[in-house]
Amino acid sequence: MTWRITPRDADLGRTHAQLAGWTELELVERYNQPCTWVLEGPSSVLRVFTAGTGCILHDGDYQVASGQARLFDRRTEYAGNRLQDTMTVGFVEDTRDLWTRLCYPDPAHPLTSTPSTFATAYDTRTDSREDLILGYTADNLGPDALVASRRLAQLVLPVSLGRGGTTTRKARMEKLGDLVAGLGEGWGRVRIVHDEATGTPRLLMKIDTVQDLSADVVFGSPGVARAAGYFKRWGYTLADPEMTDAIGFDANEKVARQATRVSSAAAISLWKRRTEVLVDQSETDDTAQILDALNEKLAEGATPTSVEFTVSAGGDLRYRRDYNVGSRVGVEIPDLPHEVSDNTIREVITKVRRGESGKPSLVIGTPGAERRSNKGAARLNKALLRIAKMERSR
Repeated sequence: MTWRITPRDADLGRTHAQLAGWTELELVERYNQPCTWVLEGPSSVLRVFTAGTGCILHDGDYQVASGQARLFDRRTEYAGNRLQDTMTVGFVEDTRDLWTRLCYPDPAHPLTSTPSTFATAYDTRTDSREDLILGYTADNLGPDALVASRRLAQLVLPVSLGRGGTTTRKARMEKLGDLVAGLGEGWGRVRIVHDEATGTPRLLMKIDTVQDLSADVVFGSPGVARAAGYFKRWGYTLADPEMTDAIGFDANEKVARQATRVSSAAAISLWKRRTEVLVDQSETDDTAQILDALNEKLAEGATPTSVEFTVSAGGDLRYRRDYNVGSRVGVEIPDLPHEVSDNTIREVITKVRRGESGKPSLVIGTPGAERRSNKGAARLNKALLRIAKMERSR
């Protein structure tokens, strides 16, 4: 199978036939974050892309991703008497639309150049995680969003199946995409994809259940008996814990504020130290919601682990057929000094030249694990998220 790239216009219509003459594609698929890809080739081929246009990616018959062009970089130079004119176009997946809206405390309240106040401090909802994803999206971004100027008319939302378990969320000016990613963590993969099933191009939100395949889909070296997929190369990053103990105060005042603590016994045992971190929970006095938030933070901060490997051509496993982004898989790394506590596939990187199929490189680990991340960058990103939370809580 080979990759196919089909340009589309701002209204989602296909503007050209399958693109020919491109030279290289690098795609990064992410779990509950927008995928990105970079396309390289002669300018004469890639100039079909302009601001507002996009493309649809297929690997054989499988639609991998769809999205919008966001960066254009053209370079020309003379090599002797020959002019080399090349272009690089960067794309971001349609899922990014979730990050273009904030969650208003009151999604029905329009904001204008005239200052106004919201009638409520938080948009508080209790429901299944899937219902919450669809509800917040419908009111802040959907085709019937409560403020007409915020609507994405081309977006179609599915019917909820009530998945993910019940929880409570209090939204206040956080990015819709961050809220959705948090609600989908561990059970669902949320994407927005190009769809033509009705004959009219549209953007369809898809929520797929992620599977725990760790007993059957195991990656390792050829000498590992359980392995069905093998490493061509591999490496890991193991960081000391940002926290081993997450502590939260509830919404009461002063001495009346109740404190809750959850700990990671595995991180404490491995590092022989405790690190306590206060997680702001001043917006709620719901014990279940506080525990939910503390456990999420603890999962992110207790011994962050990232494992990256390229899958060898041998073995019985095939990407997308047997496993996908968001799946939990088995990994047996020689001498890894710590069990991979979160074996979720966070990223899959595929680099192909035209006419090739490419080999996927997988990044597995705790939330926030990325191929290009390092310890300092990961902690900076988390610090910025904490600052954003403080800003929206005011």
